[in-house]
Amino acid sequence: VSFANFPEAITFGETPADAYKYGKVALILALDGKTNFPGPAKLRNNVEIDSQKYDDSFQLPFEVSKSEIKGSVKYETVKKNTTIPKYLADEAAKRNIDFSQILTEALKEKLEV
Repeated sequence: VSFANFPEAITFGETPADAYKYGKVALILALDGKTNFPGPAKLRNNVEIDSQKYDDSFQLPFEVSKSEIKGSVKYETVKKNTTIPKYLADEAAKRNIDFSQILTEALKEKLEV
């Protein structure tokens, strides 16, 4: 399985169903972290296939939603330095509050993502 717009996404399967399943995973991984997407590639007419290399070859459209990408891929994290009032830091430390988790949750809420 390969994708014209994402040459890094290449996989295979023992059956057409496996190939489709693994192709979708490869596409999701290729889309991870990207924000600027090319338009969908068009299915090509008259595709020439080397029959000695491939027993059966065909084209299928793949569709992936943003929620599938978010649900399937763990996003890379980055370290951010921030400043907060000391009294809040002291109280949070007493309560064993995870600053990274709180900041992540607050940003998701604020950004509506």
